Amino acid sequence: MLSFRQKILISNICAAFLFLTLMFPLASKTVKGIMVKALEDRADELIHKVEGASDIRDMILRLKKEKPQLFFRVSILDQNGGILYDTHAKRLLGAQFTPGYIAHHHEVEMALRKGVGYAEDYSTLLQQQLTYVAKRFTHNGKYFVVRTAFPYKHVEAITESVKISFLLMGVLIVLLFSLMTWLVIQHFTQPIQQIINVVKSYKEGEVLPNIHLEGLSSRDEFSRLAQTLNSLSLRVRNQFQVLTSERNEKHAILESLNEGVIAVDEQLNITYINDIASQMLNVNVETALEKNFESLNHPDFYDLLSVCLREQQLCTSTAILGDNPTIYLELIAIPKGKGGILVLQDTSSHYRMMEMRKDFIANASHELKTPVTIIQGFAETLHDNPDLPKETTQPILERIMNTCLRMTKIIKNLLTLADIENLPQSRLQNFDLLELVHRCRENVLSARPEAEIIVDIKTSHSEILADPDLLEVAINNLMDNAVKYSSPPAHVTVIIDKRDKDIILQIIDQGVGIPQHELENVFIRFYKFGKSQIKGMSSSGLGLSIVKTIIDKHFGTITVESKEGVGSTFTIVLPVREELF
Repeated sequence: MLSFRQKILISNICAAFLFLTLMFPLASKTVKGIMVKALEDRADELIHKVEGASDIRDMILRLKKEKPQLFFRVSILDQNGGILYDTHAKRLLGAQFTPGYIAHHHEVEMALRKGVGYAEDYSTLLQQQLTYVAKRFTHNGKYFVVRTAFPYKHVEAITESVKISFLLMGVLIVLLFSLMTWLVIQHFTQPIQQIINVVKSYKEGEVLPNIHLEGLSSRDEFSRLAQTLNSLSLRVRNQFQVLTSERNEKHAILESLNEGVIAVDEQLNITYINDIASQMLNVNVETALEKNFESLNHPDFYDLLSVCLREQQLCTSTAILGDNPTIYLELIAIPKGKGGILVLQDTSSHYRMMEMRKDFIANASHELKTPVTIIQGFAETLHDNPDLPKETTQPILERIMNTCLRMTKIIKNLLTLADIENLPQSRLQNFDLLELVHRCRENVLSARPEAEIIVDIKTSHSEILADPDLLEVAINNLMDNAVKYSSPPAHVTVIIDKRDKDIILQIIDQGVGIPQHELENVFIRFYKFGKSQIKGMSSSGLGLSIVKTIIDKHFGTITVESKEGVGSTFTIVLPVREELF
Protein backbone atom coordinates (compact mmCIF):
# COMPACT_ATOMS: atom_id res chain seq x y z
CA MET A 1 0.00 0.00 0.00
CA LEU A 2 1.14 3.48 -0.79
CA SER A 3 1.59 5.94 1.99
CA PHE A 4 -0.53 9.06 2.19
CA ARG A 5 2.47 11.20 1.32
CA GLN A 6 3.18 9.03 -1.69
CA LYS A 7 -0.46 9.20 -2.77
CA ILE A 8 -0.36 12.98 -2.48
CA LEU A 9 2.86 13.11 -4.44
CA ILE A 10 1.56 10.75 -7.15
CA SER A 11 -1.71 12.68 -7.34
CA ASN A 12 0.17 15.93 -7.78
CA ILE A 13 2.41 14.41 -10.45
CA CYS A 14 -0.61 13.06 -12.34
CA ALA A 15 -2.38 16.40 -12.09
CA ALA A 16 0.72 18.19 -13.31
CA PHE A 17 1.18 15.72 -16.18
CA LEU A 18 -2.46 16.20 -17.22
CA PHE A 19 -2.08 19.96 -16.97
CA LEU A 20 1.08 20.01 -19.06
CA THR A 21 -0.39 17.56 -21.57
CA LEU A 22 -3.32 19.91 -22.13
CA MET A 23 -1.22 23.07 -22.11
CA PHE A 24 1.48 21.99 -24.59
CA PRO A 25 -0.82 21.94 -27.67
CA LEU A 26 -2.45 25.13 -26.42
CA ALA A 27 0.95 26.78 -26.09
CA SER A 28 1.93 25.86 -29.66
CA LYS A 29 -1.40 27.04 -31.03
CA THR A 30 -1.29 30.24 -29.01
CA VAL A 31 2.25 31.15 -30.09
CA LYS A 32 1.45 30.39 -33.72
CA GLY A 33 -1.70 32.52 -33.51
CA ILE A 34 0.22 35.40 -31.95
CA MET A 35 2.92 35.30 -34.63
CA VAL A 36 0.36 35.13 -37.47
CA LYS A 37 -1.61 38.00 -35.94
CA ALA A 38 1.60 40.04 -35.57
CA LEU A 39 2.54 39.44 -39.22
CA GLU A 40 -1.01 40.32 -40.34
CA ASP A 41 -0.94 43.52 -38.29
CA ARG A 42 2.43 44.46 -39.76
CA ALA A 43 1.08 43.74 -43.25
CA ASP A 44 -1.92 46.00 -42.50
CA GLU A 45 0.44 48.77 -41.40
CA LEU A 46 2.52 48.46 -44.56
CA ILE A 47 -0.63 48.39 -46.73
CA HIS A 48 -1.81 51.55 -45.00
CA LYS A 49 1.56 53.15 -45.78
CA VAL A 50 1.51 52.32 -49.50
CA GLU A 51 -2.24 52.65 -50.27
CA GLY A 52 -1.90 56.36 -50.94
CA ALA A 53 0.96 55.88 -53.43
CA SER A 54 0.50 57.52 -56.83
CA ASP A 55 2.00 54.60 -58.74
CA ILE A 56 3.97 51.39 -58.26
CA ARG A 57 7.29 53.21 -58.05
CA ASP A 58 5.95 55.49 -55.35
CA MET A 59 4.57 52.42 -53.58
CA ILE A 60 8.02 50.80 -53.59
CA LEU A 61 9.70 54.02 -52.42
CA ARG A 62 7.27 54.25 -49.50
CA LEU A 63 8.00 50.64 -48.59
CA LYS A 64 11.76 51.32 -48.75
CA LYS A 65 11.32 54.19 -46.31
CA GLU A 66 9.84 51.70 -43.86
CA LYS A 67 12.84 49.36 -44.25
CA PRO A 68 14.68 50.53 -41.07
CA GLN A 69 11.54 49.57 -39.06
CA LEU A 70 11.01 46.16 -40.70
CA PHE A 71 11.87 43.31 -38.38
CA PHE A 72 12.39 40.73 -41.15
CA ARG A 73 11.62 40.02 -44.78
CA VAL A 74 8.85 41.91 -46.60
CA SER A 75 7.83 41.61 -50.27
CA ILE A 76 5.27 43.32 -52.45
CA LEU A 77 3.79 41.45 -55.43
CA ASP A 78 1.36 42.28 -58.23
CA GLN A 79 -1.83 40.35 -59.05
CA ASN A 80 0.13 38.00 -61.32
CA GLY A 81 2.54 37.01 -58.56
CA GLY A 82 5.36 39.17 -59.93
CA ILE A 83 7.80 40.42 -57.28
CA LEU A 84 7.90 44.23 -57.40
CA TYR A 85 10.08 44.68 -54.32
CA ASP A 86 11.78 42.50 -51.73
CA THR A 87 13.78 43.74 -48.75
CA HIS A 88 16.32 40.89 -48.95
CA ALA A 89 16.41 39.70 -52.57
CA LYS A 90 18.23 42.76 -53.98
CA ARG A 91 20.83 42.74 -51.19
CA LEU A 92 21.48 38.97 -51.38
CA LEU A 93 21.20 38.46 -55.16
CA GLY A 94 22.60 41.84 -56.21
CA ALA A 95 22.54 42.19 -59.97
CA GLN A 96 20.84 38.76 -60.32
CA PHE A 97 17.59 40.09 -58.92
CA THR A 98 15.01 40.97 -61.59
CA PRO A 99 11.99 43.11 -60.56
CA GLY A 100 8.76 41.61 -61.88
CA TYR A 101 9.99 38.02 -61.59
CA ILE A 102 6.91 35.81 -61.18
CA ALA A 103 7.11 33.38 -58.26
CA HIS A 104 4.43 30.93 -57.23
CA HIS A 105 3.78 30.94 -53.50
CA HIS A 106 0.87 29.17 -51.85
CA GLU A 107 0.22 31.99 -49.39
CA VAL A 108 0.21 34.61 -52.17
CA GLU A 109 -2.28 32.60 -54.26
CA MET A 110 -4.47 32.13 -51.18
CA ALA A 111 -4.29 35.88 -50.42
CA LEU A 112 -5.34 36.75 -53.97
CA ARG A 113 -8.35 34.43 -53.61
CA LYS A 114 -9.38 34.98 -50.00
CA GLY A 115 -7.65 38.19 -48.94
CA VAL A 116 -5.23 36.54 -46.46
CA GLY A 117 -2.82 33.64 -46.93
CA TYR A 118 -0.59 31.70 -44.54
CA ALA A 119 2.14 29.14 -45.17
CA GLU A 120 5.23 27.60 -43.67
CA ASP A 121 7.89 26.95 -46.30
CA TYR A 122 11.63 26.68 -46.81
CA SER A 123 13.34 29.74 -48.33
CA THR A 124 16.17 28.82 -50.68
CA LEU A 125 17.26 32.46 -50.72
CA LEU A 126 17.67 32.73 -46.93
CA GLN A 127 18.42 29.01 -46.44
CA GLN A 128 15.91 28.53 -43.64
CA GLN A 129 12.30 27.64 -42.88
CA LEU A 130 10.04 30.70 -42.73
CA THR A 131 6.51 31.50 -41.63
CA TYR A 132 4.75 33.54 -44.34
CA VAL A 133 1.65 35.72 -44.11
CA ALA A 134 0.33 37.42 -47.25
CA LYS A 135 -2.42 40.01 -47.40
CA ARG A 136 -4.20 41.42 -50.42
CA PHE A 137 -4.99 45.07 -51.06
CA THR A 138 -6.27 47.16 -53.96
CA HIS A 139 -4.41 50.06 -55.58
CA ASN A 140 -5.71 51.90 -58.68
CA GLY A 141 -8.19 49.10 -59.37
CA LYS A 142 -5.54 46.36 -59.27
CA TYR A 143 -4.78 43.72 -56.68
CA PHE A 144 -1.42 43.72 -54.92
CA VAL A 145 -0.12 41.51 -52.12
CA VAL A 146 2.09 42.39 -49.16
CA ARG A 147 3.98 39.30 -48.05
CA THR A 148 5.70 39.24 -44.66
CA ALA A 149 7.97 36.54 -43.28
CA PHE A 150 9.39 35.49 -39.94
CA PRO A 151 11.96 32.75 -39.25
CA TYR A 152 10.16 29.54 -38.31
CA LYS A 153 13.03 28.64 -36.02
CA HIS A 154 12.18 31.70 -33.90
CA VAL A 155 8.55 30.55 -33.71
CA GLU A 156 9.75 27.11 -32.63
CA ALA A 157 12.15 28.68 -30.13
CA ILE A 158 9.37 30.80 -28.64
CA THR A 159 7.07 27.80 -28.56
CA GLU A 160 9.73 25.71 -26.84
CA SER A 161 10.37 28.50 -24.37
CA VAL A 162 6.66 28.68 -23.57
CA LYS A 163 6.49 24.91 -23.19
CA ILE A 164 9.53 24.88 -20.93
CA SER A 165 8.05 27.72 -18.92
CA PHE A 166 4.81 25.78 -18.51
CA LEU A 167 6.83 22.69 -17.61
CA LEU A 168 8.95 24.49 -15.03
CA MET A 169 5.93 26.29 -13.66
CA GLY A 170 4.01 23.03 -13.41
CA VAL A 171 6.91 21.24 -11.73
CA LEU A 172 7.41 24.13 -9.34
CA ILE A 173 3.70 24.20 -8.48
CA VAL A 174 3.68 20.46 -7.85
CA LEU A 175 6.75 20.68 -5.61
CA LEU A 176 5.41 23.62 -3.64
CA PHE A 177 2.00 22.03 -3.22
CA SER A 178 3.54 18.74 -2.11
CA LEU A 179 5.81 20.48 0.36
CA MET A 180 2.99 22.54 1.81
CA THR A 181 0.83 19.44 2.13
CA TRP A 182 3.67 17.59 3.80
CA LEU A 183 4.19 20.45 6.26
CA VAL A 184 0.51 20.55 7.19
CA ILE A 185 0.43 16.78 7.77
CA GLN A 186 3.75 16.34 9.50
CA HIS A 187 3.94 19.76 11.20
CA PHE A 188 7.42 19.93 9.91
CA THR A 189 8.03 23.65 9.89
CA GLN A 190 11.70 24.07 10.59
CA PRO A 191 13.07 23.59 7.04
CA ILE A 192 10.47 25.86 5.52
CA GLN A 193 11.22 28.42 8.19
CA GLN A 194 14.89 28.32 7.28
CA ILE A 195 13.96 28.95 3.66
CA ILE A 196 11.75 31.83 4.70
CA ASN A 197 14.55 33.35 6.79
CA VAL A 198 16.93 33.24 3.84
CA VAL A 199 14.37 34.76 1.46
CA LYS A 200 13.53 37.47 4.01
CA SER A 201 17.13 38.66 3.93
CA TYR A 202 16.75 39.32 0.17
CA LYS A 203 16.49 43.00 -0.64
CA GLU A 204 15.44 44.68 -3.84
CA GLY A 205 18.37 45.16 -6.18
CA GLU A 206 20.35 42.31 -4.60
CA VAL A 207 20.85 38.75 -5.81
CA LEU A 208 18.91 36.05 -3.95
CA PRO A 209 21.47 34.23 -1.75
CA ASN A 210 21.88 30.44 -1.85
CA ILE A 211 19.78 28.41 0.57
CA HIS A 212 21.53 25.82 2.80
CA LEU A 213 19.39 23.51 4.97
CA GLU A 214 21.24 21.73 7.78
CA GLY A 215 20.26 18.34 9.14
CA LEU A 216 18.33 17.26 6.03
CA SER A 217 19.24 14.81 3.33
CA SER A 218 19.93 16.20 -0.08
CA ARG A 219 17.12 13.96 -1.36
CA ASP A 220 14.59 15.46 1.03
CA GLU A 221 11.78 17.47 -0.53
CA PHE A 222 12.81 20.65 1.26
CA SER A 223 16.41 20.24 0.15
CA ARG A 224 15.23 19.71 -3.40
CA LEU A 225 13.10 22.83 -3.09
CA ALA A 226 16.16 24.74 -1.88
CA GLN A 227 18.19 23.41 -4.81
CA THR A 228 15.40 24.44 -7.20
CA LEU A 229 15.35 27.94 -5.75
CA ASN A 230 19.14 28.12 -5.97
CA SER A 231 18.94 27.04 -9.59
CA LEU A 232 16.25 29.64 -10.19
CA SER A 233 18.41 32.26 -8.52
CA LEU A 234 21.28 31.31 -10.79
CA ARG A 235 19.00 31.65 -13.81
CA VAL A 236 17.83 35.04 -12.55
CA ARG A 237 21.44 36.16 -12.23
CA ASN A 238 22.18 34.93 -15.74
CA GLN A 239 19.04 36.57 -17.09
CA PHE A 240 19.98 39.79 -15.35
CA GLN A 241 23.35 39.68 -17.07
CA VAL A 242 21.64 39.06 -20.41
CA LEU A 243 19.26 41.99 -19.86
CA THR A 244 22.18 44.19 -18.88
CA SER A 245 24.04 43.15 -22.01
CA GLU A 246 20.95 43.81 -24.16
CA ARG A 247 20.50 47.21 -22.56
CA ASN A 248 24.12 48.10 -23.30
CA GLU A 249 23.70 46.84 -26.86
CA LYS A 250 20.56 48.95 -27.38
CA HIS A 251 22.41 51.90 -25.92
CA ALA A 252 25.25 51.33 -28.38
CA ILE A 253 22.78 51.10 -31.28
CA LEU A 254 21.07 54.32 -30.27
CA GLU A 255 24.43 56.02 -29.96
CA SER A 256 25.43 54.83 -33.43
CA LEU A 257 22.33 56.28 -35.12
CA ASN A 258 22.62 59.33 -37.34
CA GLU A 259 19.41 60.65 -35.77
CA GLY A 260 19.17 62.34 -32.43
CA VAL A 261 17.00 60.46 -29.89
CA ILE A 262 15.55 61.89 -26.68
CA ALA A 263 13.25 59.94 -24.33
CA VAL A 264 11.05 61.63 -21.72
CA ASP A 265 8.64 60.48 -19.03
CA GLU A 266 5.04 61.63 -18.56
CA GLN A 267 6.28 64.80 -16.83
CA LEU A 268 8.58 65.56 -19.81
CA ASN A 269 11.66 64.85 -17.71
CA ILE A 270 14.54 63.61 -19.88
CA THR A 271 15.33 59.94 -19.23
CA TYR A 272 17.67 59.37 -22.18
CA ILE A 273 19.52 61.46 -24.75
CA ASN A 274 22.09 60.14 -27.23
CA ASP A 275 25.28 61.90 -28.27
CA ILE A 276 23.89 63.00 -31.66
CA ALA A 277 20.97 64.79 -29.98
CA SER A 278 23.27 66.38 -27.41
CA GLN A 279 25.51 67.69 -30.22
CA MET A 280 22.55 69.01 -32.21
CA LEU A 281 21.13 70.83 -29.18
CA ASN A 282 24.55 71.74 -27.76
CA VAL A 283 23.87 70.25 -24.32
CA ASN A 284 25.79 67.91 -22.03
CA VAL A 285 24.33 64.41 -21.72
CA GLU A 286 24.98 64.07 -17.98
CA THR A 287 23.54 67.46 -17.06
CA ALA A 288 20.49 67.03 -19.31
CA LEU A 289 19.34 63.72 -17.77
CA GLU A 290 16.50 63.94 -15.25
CA LYS A 291 15.94 67.58 -16.13
CA ASN A 292 12.71 68.80 -17.64
CA PHE A 293 12.76 69.13 -21.42
CA GLU A 294 11.74 72.78 -21.09
CA SER A 295 15.20 73.51 -19.64
CA LEU A 296 16.77 72.86 -23.07
CA ASN A 297 15.31 76.19 -24.28
CA HIS A 298 13.72 74.80 -27.42
CA PRO A 299 10.03 75.73 -27.04
CA ASP A 300 9.06 74.29 -30.46
CA PHE A 301 10.42 70.88 -29.48
CA TYR A 302 8.76 71.10 -26.06
CA ASP A 303 5.36 72.01 -27.56
CA LEU A 304 5.57 69.13 -30.05
CA LEU A 305 6.28 66.61 -27.27
CA SER A 306 3.51 68.06 -25.12
CA VAL A 307 0.95 67.65 -27.91
CA CYS A 308 2.21 64.11 -28.59
CA LEU A 309 1.79 63.02 -24.96
CA ARG A 310 -1.53 64.81 -24.54
CA GLU A 311 -3.13 63.38 -27.68
CA GLN A 312 -1.19 60.06 -27.59
CA GLN A 313 -0.41 60.17 -31.29
CA LEU A 314 2.61 60.63 -33.53
CA CYS A 315 3.41 64.28 -34.26
CA THR A 316 5.87 65.75 -36.75
CA SER A 317 7.37 69.16 -37.39
CA THR A 318 10.48 70.86 -38.77
CA ALA A 319 13.07 73.12 -37.21
CA ILE A 320 16.20 75.08 -38.10
CA LEU A 321 19.19 75.25 -35.76
CA GLY A 322 22.30 77.40 -35.88
CA ASP A 323 23.59 79.89 -38.41
CA ASN A 324 27.00 78.60 -39.46
CA PRO A 325 26.41 75.90 -40.37
CA THR A 326 22.60 75.83 -40.49
CA ILE A 327 21.04 72.49 -39.54
CA TYR A 328 17.62 71.59 -40.92
CA LEU A 329 15.78 69.09 -38.72
CA GLU A 330 12.68 66.97 -39.09
CA LEU A 331 11.11 66.33 -35.69
CA ILE A 332 9.15 63.14 -34.95
CA ALA A 333 7.46 62.80 -31.55
CA ILE A 334 6.25 59.28 -30.70
CA PRO A 335 4.22 58.32 -27.60
CA LYS A 336 5.83 55.44 -25.68
CA GLY A 337 3.97 54.12 -22.65
CA LYS A 338 3.38 57.05 -20.33
CA GLY A 339 6.27 58.97 -21.83
CA GLY A 340 7.48 59.70 -25.33
CA ILE A 341 10.42 59.73 -27.72
CA LEU A 342 11.60 62.65 -29.84
CA VAL A 343 13.62 61.79 -32.95
CA LEU A 344 15.71 64.54 -34.59
CA GLN A 345 16.49 63.75 -38.24
CA ASP A 346 19.11 65.92 -39.95
CA THR A 347 17.71 66.80 -43.40
CA SER A 348 20.38 69.37 -44.21
CA SER A 349 21.67 67.30 -47.15
CA HIS A 350 18.19 67.41 -48.72
CA TYR A 351 18.08 71.19 -48.45
CA ARG A 352 21.61 71.44 -49.82
CA MET A 353 20.54 69.30 -52.78
CA MET A 354 17.65 71.67 -53.46
CA GLU A 355 20.06 74.60 -53.37
CA MET A 356 22.39 72.79 -55.75
CA ARG A 357 19.50 72.28 -58.18
CA LYS A 358 18.65 75.96 -58.03
CA ASP A 359 22.30 76.83 -58.61
CA PHE A 360 22.45 74.39 -61.53
CA ILE A 361 19.48 76.05 -63.26
CA ALA A 362 20.88 79.53 -62.59
CA ASN A 363 24.35 78.57 -63.85
CA ALA A 364 22.95 76.84 -66.94
CA SER A 365 20.87 79.92 -67.74
CA HIS A 366 23.89 82.17 -67.22
CA GLU A 367 26.19 80.01 -69.37
CA LEU A 368 23.67 80.01 -72.23
CA LYS A 369 22.75 83.67 -71.82
CA THR A 370 26.30 84.92 -72.40
CA PRO A 371 26.82 83.38 -75.89
CA VAL A 372 23.27 84.28 -76.90
CA THR A 373 23.96 87.90 -75.92
CA ILE A 374 27.19 87.89 -77.93
CA ILE A 375 25.47 86.46 -81.01
CA GLN A 376 22.60 88.92 -80.67
CA GLY A 377 25.00 91.88 -80.43
CA PHE A 378 26.98 90.90 -83.52
CA ALA A 379 23.81 90.02 -85.45
CA GLU A 380 22.35 93.44 -84.69
CA THR A 381 25.60 95.05 -85.85
CA LEU A 382 25.41 93.20 -89.18
CA HIS A 383 21.69 93.99 -89.49
CA ASP A 384 22.14 97.69 -88.81
CA ASN A 385 25.21 97.99 -91.06
CA PRO A 386 24.56 95.86 -94.17
CA ASP A 387 27.21 97.70 -96.20
CA LEU A 388 30.16 96.86 -93.96
CA PRO A 389 33.20 95.69 -95.92
CA LYS A 390 34.12 92.01 -95.97
CA GLU A 391 37.30 92.51 -93.93
CA THR A 392 35.09 93.93 -91.13
CA THR A 393 32.27 91.36 -91.30
CA GLN A 394 34.59 88.34 -91.55
CA PRO A 395 35.94 88.59 -87.94
CA ILE A 396 32.40 89.22 -86.72
CA LEU A 397 31.11 86.09 -88.48
CA GLU A 398 34.02 84.05 -87.10
CA ARG A 399 33.23 85.31 -83.59
CA ILE A 400 29.57 84.34 -84.07
CA MET A 401 30.61 80.87 -85.29
CA ASN A 402 32.96 80.35 -82.32
CA THR A 403 30.26 81.48 -79.91
CA CYS A 404 27.77 79.10 -81.55
CA LEU A 405 30.26 76.25 -81.17
CA ARG A 406 30.71 77.10 -77.50
CA MET A 407 26.95 77.19 -76.95
CA THR A 408 26.57 73.89 -78.85
CA LYS A 409 29.19 72.33 -76.58
CA ILE A 410 27.35 73.53 -73.46
CA ILE A 411 24.03 72.18 -74.75
CA LYS A 412 25.69 68.89 -75.75
CA ASN A 413 27.14 68.54 -72.23
CA LEU A 414 23.74 69.24 -70.67
CA LEU A 415 22.11 66.64 -72.94
CA THR A 416 24.86 64.19 -72.03
CA LEU A 417 24.12 64.71 -68.34
CA ALA A 418 20.41 64.13 -68.94
CA ASP A 419 21.18 61.01 -70.99
CA ILE A 420 23.42 59.62 -68.25
CA GLU A 421 20.69 60.05 -65.63
CA ASN A 422 18.52 57.59 -67.60
CA LEU A 423 21.05 54.87 -68.46
CA PRO A 424 19.17 51.72 -69.58
CA GLN A 425 20.55 48.23 -68.93
CA SER A 426 20.31 47.46 -72.67
CA ARG A 427 23.28 49.75 -73.36
CA LEU A 428 25.61 47.73 -71.14
CA GLN A 429 27.92 45.28 -72.91
CA ASN A 430 31.12 43.35 -72.29
CA PHE A 431 34.19 44.91 -73.88
CA ASP A 432 37.95 45.27 -73.39
CA LEU A 433 38.74 48.43 -71.43
CA LEU A 434 42.30 48.39 -72.78
CA GLU A 435 41.07 48.79 -76.37
CA LEU A 436 38.86 51.68 -75.29
CA VAL A 437 41.80 53.41 -73.57
CA HIS A 438 43.93 53.08 -76.72
CA ARG A 439 41.08 54.52 -78.80
CA CYS A 440 40.79 57.48 -76.44
CA ARG A 441 44.57 57.95 -76.61
CA GLU A 442 44.41 58.13 -80.41
CA ASN A 443 41.51 60.61 -80.20
CA VAL A 444 43.50 62.98 -77.98
CA LEU A 445 46.74 62.62 -79.96
CA SER A 446 44.95 63.42 -83.23
CA ALA A 447 44.03 66.83 -81.77
CA ARG A 448 47.28 67.31 -79.79
CA PRO A 449 50.01 65.36 -81.61
CA GLU A 450 52.82 66.91 -79.58
CA ALA A 451 51.60 65.20 -76.36
CA GLU A 452 53.10 61.96 -74.98
CA ILE A 453 50.53 59.51 -73.54
CA ILE A 454 51.90 56.23 -72.14
CA VAL A 455 49.56 53.31 -71.35
CA ASP A 456 50.92 51.05 -68.58
CA ILE A 457 49.08 47.68 -68.38
CA LYS A 458 49.45 45.78 -65.08
CA THR A 459 46.76 43.14 -65.58
CA SER A 460 45.92 40.57 -68.22
CA HIS A 461 42.19 40.85 -67.54
CA SER A 462 40.57 44.12 -68.58
CA GLU A 463 37.11 42.87 -69.64
CA ILE A 464 34.27 44.93 -68.14
CA LEU A 465 30.48 45.23 -68.40
CA ALA A 466 29.60 48.87 -69.07
CA ASP A 467 28.41 51.40 -71.65
CA PRO A 468 31.48 51.84 -73.89
CA ASP A 469 30.25 55.12 -75.41
CA LEU A 470 29.80 56.80 -72.03
CA LEU A 471 33.11 55.48 -70.67
CA GLU A 472 34.80 56.79 -73.80
CA VAL A 473 33.34 60.24 -73.05
CA ALA A 474 34.68 60.06 -69.48
CA ILE A 475 38.18 58.83 -70.38
CA ASN A 476 38.47 61.23 -73.32
CA ASN A 477 37.55 64.09 -70.99
CA LEU A 478 40.18 63.13 -68.39
CA MET A 479 42.93 62.55 -70.98
CA ASP A 480 42.12 65.79 -72.79
CA ASN A 481 42.22 67.74 -69.50
CA ALA A 482 45.52 66.09 -68.57
CA VAL A 483 47.06 67.28 -71.85
CA LYS A 484 45.28 70.66 -71.97
CA TYR A 485 46.44 71.75 -68.51
CA SER A 486 50.06 70.62 -68.90
CA SER A 487 52.93 72.61 -70.31
CA PRO A 488 53.73 71.38 -73.84
CA PRO A 489 54.80 68.80 -74.60
CA ALA A 490 52.43 67.15 -72.11
CA HIS A 491 53.46 63.87 -70.43
CA VAL A 492 50.51 61.70 -69.38
CA THR A 493 50.55 58.15 -67.97
CA VAL A 494 47.49 55.86 -67.99
CA ILE A 495 47.65 52.80 -65.68
CA ILE A 496 45.25 49.85 -65.94
CA ASP A 497 45.29 47.40 -63.01
CA LYS A 498 42.96 44.88 -61.33
CA ARG A 499 42.37 44.53 -57.59
CA ASP A 500 40.06 41.79 -56.29
CA LYS A 501 36.84 42.31 -58.28
CA ASP A 502 37.60 45.89 -59.38
CA ILE A 503 39.32 47.40 -62.42
CA ILE A 504 41.57 50.36 -61.50
CA LEU A 505 42.19 53.09 -64.10
CA GLN A 506 44.59 55.93 -63.24
CA ILE A 507 45.31 59.00 -65.40
CA ILE A 508 48.42 60.83 -64.18
CA ASP A 509 49.66 64.14 -65.57
CA GLN A 510 52.49 66.54 -64.78
CA GLY A 511 50.40 69.65 -65.27
CA VAL A 512 49.61 72.76 -63.28
CA GLY A 513 47.73 70.84 -60.57
CA ILE A 514 44.67 71.82 -58.56
CA PRO A 515 44.75 73.87 -55.32
CA GLN A 516 44.03 71.75 -52.26
CA HIS A 517 41.12 73.92 -51.16
CA GLU A 518 39.37 73.34 -54.49
CA LEU A 519 39.76 69.55 -54.72
CA GLU A 520 36.42 68.86 -53.03
CA ASN A 521 34.61 71.03 -55.60
CA VAL A 522 36.08 69.74 -58.88
CA PHE A 523 33.14 67.41 -59.61
CA ILE A 524 30.41 70.00 -58.92
CA ARG A 525 28.47 71.09 -62.00
CA PHE A 526 29.47 74.49 -63.45
CA TYR A 527 32.26 74.85 -60.89
CA LYS A 528 35.24 76.63 -62.40
CA PHE A 529 38.56 76.86 -60.61
CA GLY A 530 41.72 78.80 -61.32
CA LYS A 531 43.30 76.57 -63.94
CA SER A 532 40.29 76.96 -66.28
CA GLN A 533 41.42 80.50 -66.90
CA ILE A 534 45.06 79.81 -67.83
CA LYS A 535 46.38 80.16 -71.35
CA GLY A 536 43.11 81.85 -72.37
CA MET A 537 41.27 78.54 -72.13
CA SER A 538 37.57 78.58 -71.31
CA SER A 539 35.56 75.88 -69.59
CA SER A 540 31.85 75.26 -69.06
CA GLY A 541 32.51 73.57 -65.72
CA LEU A 542 30.58 70.46 -66.80
CA GLY A 543 33.34 68.08 -67.93
CA LEU A 544 34.38 66.55 -64.60
CA SER A 545 30.75 66.54 -63.43
CA ILE A 546 29.87 64.43 -66.48
CA VAL A 547 32.80 62.10 -65.73
CA LYS A 548 31.70 61.56 -62.13
CA THR A 549 28.07 60.99 -63.14
CA ILE A 550 29.14 58.37 -65.70
CA ILE A 551 31.30 56.55 -63.14
CA ASP A 552 28.53 56.70 -60.51
CA LYS A 553 26.05 55.20 -62.98
CA HIS A 554 28.44 52.27 -63.41
CA PHE A 555 28.57 51.77 -59.61
CA GLY A 556 32.17 52.93 -59.53
CA THR A 557 34.10 55.66 -57.77
CA ILE A 558 36.42 58.44 -58.92
CA THR A 559 38.91 60.30 -56.73
CA VAL A 560 41.56 62.93 -57.39
CA GLU A 561 44.91 63.71 -55.83
CA SER A 562 46.74 66.84 -56.90
CA LYS A 563 49.49 69.24 -56.00
CA GLU A 564 50.02 72.62 -57.60
CA GLY A 565 53.00 72.68 -59.94
CA VAL A 566 53.43 68.88 -59.72
CA GLY A 567 50.34 67.41 -61.40
CA SER A 568 47.13 65.51 -60.79
CA THR A 569 46.12 61.83 -60.52
CA PHE A 570 42.53 60.79 -61.26
CA THR A 571 41.71 57.26 -60.07
CA ILE A 572 38.64 55.38 -61.35
CA VAL A 573 37.49 52.15 -59.65
CA LEU A 574 34.94 50.11 -61.62
CA PRO A 575 33.43 46.78 -60.49
CA VAL A 576 33.93 43.82 -62.79
CA ARG A 577 30.51 42.40 -63.73
CA GLU A 578 30.12 39.63 -66.27
CA GLU A 579 26.32 39.70 -66.55
CA LEU A 580 23.39 42.01 -65.78
CA PHE A 581 21.55 39.80 -63.28
